Amino acid sequence: MKHIFSISLGLSLIITSVGWLLSSNRDSLTPVVAAVSNPIANGQIIQISGEVQLERSQRRVIRPTIGTRVYPGDKLLTASGAQVVVQCADLSIQSVPSGQNRLNGCPQATEQAECNPKLVDCPHRGDKTAWNNNAIPYLISPRRTYLLNDQPLLRWNAVAGATVYTVTIEEDRKPFWQTTLSDTEVIYPGTPALKPGANYSLIVQTDTGVSSIQEEQIEPGIPYYRFSLLDEAQAQPIQATLEQIRQQELTDSAKALVIAQVYLKNDLISEAIETLEKVVKSGVQSAPIYRTLGELYWNYLELEPQAKDYYSKAVELADSEDIEEKTAAQNGLGQVEAALGNNDAAVDWLTQALAGYQALGDSERVSKLENQLKLLTSY
Repeated sequence: MKHIFSISLGLSLIITSVGWLLSSNRDSLTPVVAAVSNPIANGQIIQISGEVQLERSQRRVIRPTIGTRVYPGDKLLTASGAQVVVQCADLSIQSVPSGQNRLNGCPQATEQAECNPKLVDCPHRGDKTAWNNNAIPYLISPRRTYLLNDQPLLRWNAVAGATVYTVTIEEDRKPFWQTTLSDTEVIYPGTPALKPGANYSLIVQTDTGVSSIQEEQIEPGIPYYRFSLLDEAQAQPIQATLEQIRQQELTDSAKALVIAQVYLKNDLISEAIETLEKVVKSGVQSAPIYRTLGELYWNYLELEPQAKDYYSKAVELADSEDIEEKTAAQNGLGQVEAALGNNDAAVDWLTQALAGYQALGDSERVSKLENQLKLLTSY
């Protein structure tokens, strides 16, 4: 097998200041629920061939899957004829060849603050969110995102009793394109062409008289329905990097994971989600990938039903020896259950997460969960 060379230079060029629809702040590639006292993940495994093991702290040995996050101090062990490829948090790629016992060589990742403008209604979400009223065709995609693709997939929530959806794209509050259909998704046909840099709004109305625009009335000031196409100067280096990735000697799943991180670095949230969802739909059963999808739907888009589904699958698939992964998935699921008002389920999952963080020595998260559990059990 040929060695996989570093593509960090090309990747670093596309971490541009394209900004965010609500802020120009650009932080680390994966949002976290809270600042942690333990080291944070500084990479992820994107490709495995042969027998590979990952030695965590306290000499815990796990069998990683693609998407498994690596931390400073982790060791990668490859048997004869095996290989593992890691994508670091700075988007560089490292390969550990056959017969090695090698310390994780990714650079230290920068810890993200508990709250940053990319996260929805941070640090505390309101009690009322769109999913609380399933009669609203709230938007799923594109939702609060930039786009690279000028023919995006448009998706929204199915409304009971609705047989016809009128889908409208507005530019500066003026009609730009419209269609009607009975399905809950459609690919934008590309005509008229979306203008790079222009601000668009996607609005879905049902024949039952409700509209996606009602979501803003539930949570004023959060423009879930807005999106924008990157301009040529922003898009060109990203497209060049994506082409470079596609030329690498990586599996399709590995390429998808790398591409998804490039999308996330450039606030292309919908395209990152779409890329990862294609990976799991292809049959890949990876707890870390399911958890990442849960985080994206929860932390970026505030879509609790979708987040719950992915977190639940992550908990189901997580290796019992991989305390970091299992605990993070349990914590995510518990937070979503709390937001949904399912206090008993929230207490159950958060209690399990608390035990995990105690085992990891993460005192800051332990303290936060203890306080949250006190509030949940006082109702």
